[in-house]
Amino acid sequence: MSIEKVNELRDQMKDITNQIMSLINQRMKLAKNIGEIKNLLNLEIVDEKAEHELKSYILNCSKDLDLDPEFSGRIVNLLINEAVRIQKYQRNAAAQNPLNKPETNNEIYKSKLSQESAPSRSFQSNSVLQLDIKSHMDVFNAAKYLESQGHKIIHMEVGEPDFLPPTEVKKGLEHVYEEHKVHYTQSEGILPLRNALSEYISKISGYDENSKYISVNPSNVIVTPGGRFGIFAIFSSILRPGDEIVVIEPAWPACVDCANYMGAKTRFVRTDLQHKWEPDINEIESQVNNNTKIICLNYPNNPTGKILPKKTLESIAQLAIKKNVFLLSDEVYSNYKYKKFSSVVNFEYKKSILLNSFSKTFAMTGFRVGYLHSLDHDLIYKLKKFQALALTSVPEPMQFCALKALESNTEENCKVIKERIDLVCNSLRKLPFDFYIPDGAMYVFAKIQHNLKINDLKLVEALLKNGVAVAPGSGFGSKYSNFIRISTCVQESKIKSGMDKIANCINLL
Repeated sequence: MSIEKVNELRDQMKDITNQIMSLINQRMKLAKNIGEIKNLLNLEIVDEKAEHELKSYILNCSKDLDLDPEFSGRIVNLLINEAVRIQKYQRNAAAQNPLNKPETNNEIYKSKLSQESAPSRSFQSNSVLQLDIKSHMDVFNAAKYLESQGHKIIHMEVGEPDFLPPTEVKKGLEHVYEEHKVHYTQSEGILPLRNALSEYISKISGYDENSKYISVNPSNVIVTPGGRFGIFAIFSSILRPGDEIVVIEPAWPACVDCANYMGAKTRFVRTDLQHKWEPDINEIESQVNNNTKIICLNYPNNPTGKILPKKTLESIAQLAIKKNVFLLSDEVYSNYKYKKFSSVVNFEYKKSILLNSFSKTFAMTGFRVGYLHSLDHDLIYKLKKFQALALTSVPEPMQFCALKALESNTEENCKVIKERIDLVCNSLRKLPFDFYIPDGAMYVFAKIQHNLKINDLKLVEALLKNGVAVAPGSGFGSKYSNFIRISTCVQESKIKSGMDKIANCINLL
């Protein structure tokens, strides 16, 4: 053996790699051709059945080739993701083609587009605003723009509590300067806050009065800049391109968005109103494979308000243990519960991850403080490293205020939101909507009855033009375009007015 032999083998690898790239190029050309046909036939870009058949076929072939099935699965997922990206680009390009649009007034368009608060939009020659809405944040931005133009909008689209943080937080803000709480901290968060969070997590983790409360070690707690960044940090610490997560829909889109950003694949388990948003355990298991790294939970659920029965949660936890995958539980709404709720912390599974935040419970959305808990020491170590790299630490003044918030009692907030949910439900009973009475959270997810013959985006646009903003159901999963999400984060008088506007708009359809 010699270095010449090594170089010879490297040349062979170079040739094979070139052949692989040539074949990938051919595959992407086929993906474009398929995309063109999908556009002509108005077919969905993502075909889960076709993807599953392809992956099963390749995994069977990989066994014959003695290839690692996890590696093979990741490669297939990367190819599928790129094909989907190409086809989405094609569809967006076709939608933006001037030949496919009504004439526009370019001068008005350019003038409006320059305004920072304006949402994505186009203008017809008569200057009527045409809204481009796909998510609750698109609605929020559009509503803010309309308000800047003098329109009055009732905001029932975002989940931002309208009440102030506890008075303990106000006192904390006053003491920040005097007590010199203005410095860098440990990347995992200040120890007094993590100690307090350990006690807090233990206190709220019980399923009922007879449950055993779990002792929580502060070394297993990480303070994050909000819940969304917590998800991003977790995914950055666990996932590689081509890995997979499982998401139960409808759901807050952060997990899917973060997975897409990292080149990971999302497998969906879809629940429905008919079955009271209860997930099928067998379906969850069918979506778990060699490439699955995380099962993602979001209960109390945003947008439906569903709380899983303890038995269902236990079954999912047992599945995660059986498959040796992480179980991420987003429990941001756990203090807005109107029936018994069980935390993932109760199961003491090493690879379970609790995600929570101060934003909803303590009405501290602008403070950007969240937290994570896990018994997996390797994951905690990676999260510390990631936060040190990305942001050093959560600002100490905000951590100090969060510590003070834990001294407060927020039970009244829960009562207020429950009363508002009841108000929305009572109004919806008189309208052509179907819904599940929420077990928790601060929303009502209402199904548009078929006789209205309108989808969520069209209805949301019509409502917005009539002075009330709600979120489109398709923002929480592509299969929910016949739903809207109504937030109860405004005063009762505004809820009544907003529901009246919805009723008036429905009558005009």
